[in-house]
Amino acid sequence: MRSLISLSARLGCPTPPEYTFDKAIIDSREACPSSLFFALQGQNTDGHRFVADVLGAGGAAVVSRDGFTGAILEVDSVEDALMEAGAWARDCIKNPVVGITGSSGKTTTRIMLAAALSTRFNTWQTKGNLNNHLGLPLTLLNTPPGIEILVLEMGMNHPGELLHLGWAARPTLSLITNIGTAHIENFGSRENIAHAKAEMLHCTEKNGIAVIPFGEDILLRECESRELEIITHGAGGDCYLEDGRAMPWGIDLALEYSGEHNMRNAVAAIAAAQRLGVDPVDSAEAISKLVPGQGRGSVFSTENYTIIDESYNANPESTAACLISLVQSHPKPLVVVLGDMLELGESSITSHRNVLKKVEELDVDLVILVGHLFKEASESFPQLKVSLAEDWKEALVILKESAEQGSTILVKGSNSMNLGKLVQELKKEGI
Repeated sequence: MRSLISLSARLGCPTPPEYTFDKAIIDSREACPSSLFFALQGQNTDGHRFVADVLGAGGAAVVSRDGFTGAILEVDSVEDALMEAGAWARDCIKNPVVGITGSSGKTTTRIMLAAALSTRFNTWQTKGNLNNHLGLPLTLLNTPPGIEILVLEMGMNHPGELLHLGWAARPTLSLITNIGTAHIENFGSRENIAHAKAEMLHCTEKNGIAVIPFGEDILLRECESRELEIITHGAGGDCYLEDGRAMPWGIDLALEYSGEHNMRNAVAAIAAAQRLGVDPVDSAEAISKLVPGQGRGSVFSTENYTIIDESYNANPESTAACLISLVQSHPKPLVVVLGDMLELGESSITSHRNVLKKVEELDVDLVILVGHLFKEASESFPQLKVSLAEDWKEALVILKESAEQGSTILVKGSNSMNLGKLVQELKKEGI
């Protein structure tokens, strides 16, 4: 249990009545005795409207304007107070904290690393997609006592975000999966993305540990400036994937996750876990038992098809990796349903063309493209036979009409393209 009076001292606000809490929330419907509600103002609603309900349920509240009585903290900004409270909670964690980021694969790698660490330690990790300026401090505040290692995922789509998150998290070990082009419209170049990822290294505790992709000089320089212990992963690095084996340990990897890109994620996770005290063989065994979640590489079969559900997110690197995996690991006939990849800025059409160039190089039987970006990019490939769809519903119709029985179907796109609904419809109909 934590003291509201102690938190008020950290936030520099008037001392409230004595109250202890063990659960931080931003949804008033979760209010109960011993909960602490942050009354955030969002696009659709204002948390201040529900403060009375929280207090009535026996909870406490953090508010930014007066008019309330009871167990409350009055602050200038609830959002700033939430991050400060997360940093305050981090001060109470004396065991290792791991930070994970990257252009792609961070959620999968976080799950893999947590599974590996759990073979030896009482481990807690980021839940779902709580990897931003709201989710990260909530995770820190809600980390149970007695946790031996905390694994935090950190996302970003603007410069400076990882400085903000890293300031609160202060990882003792930081793992960066890769430097790609996701969200490049907000950065301008891949080099700028590398600098932004390096922000987490800048916030890593001095003399801490960094597990970074081999050959990334910007990351390397930041590690050296922070005097971090460096472990590199990838071809040429300290650990790497070779013919399906995790090296240098010589461990055969057998994953439920498809594709070499996920095997590379596993190698990085094994290396980080080893540095924290877990035997690589135990890590690999734990990772091999993981089942991919919805939209993140899960595979299921219907009466006529095998579906690879990668509908949660997409960028040029992850899409190319999934295409290669499809061709290498599955028998024909092969079908790809690709939705637009968003937040790529000026390089958007070029990136979509590069993906279609990869499709052209591979032996795929049916290509369905969803969205105006892929439509425009496809005009540069008149020889590539594609079917164009305005949305997931039209793509589903084309799929039912054109896909051969026994096809393996890869569904990949940015989440807002709603291709997950196409997947769910296929699963529901069972065709």
